[in-house]
Amino acid sequence: MEMIVRISQRTGQEGERPCADICLSKTASRENIATLFPIHHLADASSEGLAILYQDRIIEANRPLLSCLGTDLQNSLLLENLLPAALKVAPDNQYHSGQLMTLQDGAVPVQFRLAPLRRNDKDCLALAVTFLTPISAATAFPPPESATDLCSKQEFEKQLEGFFTNNTVPQPAGILLHVNINRFRTINERYGTRIANDLLSAIGQRLQTFLTEDCIVSRFGGDEFGIFCPFPYEHPAQATRWAQIMRDVFHTTLPVDGHRIHITASIGCCLLPFDTYRFETACHYAELALSEARRLQSPDWISFNPVMQADVQHRCEMEHDLHRALESNEFFLEFQPLICLKTNRVECVEALLRWQHPVRGVIAPNEFIPVAEDCNLIVPIGRWVLLEACAQASRLPPHIRIAVNISAVQFAHDDMYAAVIQTLFQTGLAAERLELELTESIFLDAVQRNLETMGKIRALGVKIVMDDFGIGFSSLNYLRSFPFDRIKIDRSFIRDMLNDPQAQSIVSAIMTLGHAMSMEVIAEGVETAAQLDMLRHTSCTTAQGFLMGRPAPLADLSACPGMTDTTALPRQSARISRDHLS
Repeated sequence: MEMIVRISQRTGQEGERPCADICLSKTASRENIATLFPIHHLADASSEGLAILYQDRIIEANRPLLSCLGTDLQNSLLLENLLPAALKVAPDNQYHSGQLMTLQDGAVPVQFRLAPLRRNDKDCLALAVTFLTPISAATAFPPPESATDLCSKQEFEKQLEGFFTNNTVPQPAGILLHVNINRFRTINERYGTRIANDLLSAIGQRLQTFLTEDCIVSRFGGDEFGIFCPFPYEHPAQATRWAQIMRDVFHTTLPVDGHRIHITASIGCCLLPFDTYRFETACHYAELALSEARRLQSPDWISFNPVMQADVQHRCEMEHDLHRALESNEFFLEFQPLICLKTNRVECVEALLRWQHPVRGVIAPNEFIPVAEDCNLIVPIGRWVLLEACAQASRLPPHIRIAVNISAVQFAHDDMYAAVIQTLFQTGLAAERLELELTESIFLDAVQRNLETMGKIRALGVKIVMDDFGIGFSSLNYLRSFPFDRIKIDRSFIRDMLNDPQAQSIVSAIMTLGHAMSMEVIAEGVETAAQLDMLRHTSCTTAQGFLMGRPAPLADLSACPGMTDTTALPRQSARISRDHLS
């Protein structure tokens, strides 16, 4: 008996491309199965449900199985709650019958088979589920309005348009709000789809409690809501009152099935007719305001401003130029040295992305990176940066490492483990010479998955650095969850530590914390000799800043101590081989 598994490979913006069918024999050994079953490329295109089990928990699954279960994320779901019959059979790759329990309290008849699997030196199981009846996403997930008892987006738009075309309403006015629940994906991941839907239902009930009968409210889909609140034309100040009420509605803690779930939301609003007389334009303006609220991560609502329209035009033009920049090789790298405070020599260089625009000249990354993230161009751009940085670093003395910043969006949308392996193989750079700098924003979604990916990358020998440490509210939690190799103190604390005792205390505390957790501490933004002198009296190991060297082409750093030193050679490191690519 054979189990056929179709392996698909992620190809960035090109989507998913099937590459091979693999037959797993009934008698295949654990080691053989492990080599033939690359878990990070699970077959989303397969008609079967596929999953990997560890200690009777699903740790990874493909799209058909998740769709049937009624969730879009792996939630470490227990096998006994999903497929109880599987606990009663041996992993013999034989067909067995059972009932797959969905998160909507339904049961789906299936046939399933289990096979032993060795992954990351752990004894796991590969689960294949054959659906006996057609499964569609439409039946697995309830329509948006069914979870909240609110009207659909189409009905919302119809009612709103009718409100403004009703001649019986003299000078109609109101506030149109577009609301997006923050980090709802994380809530879904942590609690599961059933509780997430119950949360949406609780939000819908809360909205109906606070709104009057003449208000129109809809769940647009996913985690977005549309709300219209009318008020007399002569009293536009009521718009502020309604906005405040909506802020309070969506910034609260709700009890759901024994859990207390805290929610916040981004809110964009448009005033009618003060911003526009047209219904379609009002919807567009509210969306623009919402986008601005999300970008600013504002705890308050954001009202439409005509400048937003100009910003959108600017971002559209920049997106177009970014596509051209990739094709025309307009990007380049500069490098900034990191100095070891014990030896006063360069031990690492950080790769910094630059864009040579043909008209505007050099554009700073803080201007174009957010646009690249919004349109997902950050994935191919990030791939180029990683490859180019490692290629240039491979020509440096072997004791000098290269640090590359990885966007949270890139980490979420790209197969970073595969990207790192491919880059190291192509460039011949030793894994121990590569450092990936991550900010805590990488943990806003899919925390467990990201931690697992970081662990696999770190197992190669690549170092993981937490950048901008100290400014995030959860930095300490992430240090506890994942053992970073190095932490980088945010430059704001270094800038202020000479004149601000509180900043000085924070720097000292981070040094102590890093030392206690066996993590090296890097101080960035060092610009004065006084700052450097203060750091030398702490346990800080490495400093970076204009005082030691400004970003420059790699050739221009040759005069820095240690950049041409070939005597300080590290132990011979193993290179990434072709075996890692399978």
